[in-house]
Amino acid sequence: MRQLVSRARGPPPSRSARINERLERFGGKYVKTIKIKDYYGKYQEIPVDDRLYDEWQAMQQEENRLHKREVYHCFAADHETIDELAFATGVDDMIDELIRKEENRRLYESIEKLTPIQRRRIQMVMDNMSYSDIARAEKKNVAVIYRSIEKSFKHLRRLLTD
Repeated sequence: MRQLVSRARGPPPSRSARINERLERFGGKYVKTIKIKDYYGKYQEIPVDDRLYDEWQAMQQEENRLHKREVYHCFAADHETIDELAFATGVDDMIDELIRKEENRRLYESIEKLTPIQRRRIQMVMDNMSYSDIARAEKKNVAVIYRSIEKSFKHLRRLLTD
């Protein structure tokens, strides 16, 4: 059988009651808190200092302003505003890092498609060996090594442009 739990009716607790709850919760000292949603979808209140709280509020207001501008007025933010916001949040650095990783992956996949001799010589060039050092290590003429590496680079360019 299901029991009904009666709730107290009336106005919500006053602001002073909520402040008192926070005072008790954080050791009797009033600190500002921000609510953050964690990985599992639960909200947590985290105590922060005044400077961080003010920055958090400013960031939330700016995001809210841009959202309203785009949704309510059907007006997308201009490129300069998006670039400024991306620069402030470090998004450009993350995008650059992702692009660099993707380019490195493509480069190494293309190097794997070269012949074993070309792959070995390109690897030596990537290890900062000079043409004369490579020629000495392989007991070949420097001109032969030079032509081989130039052909390897041309082949790599073709593989990377495809």
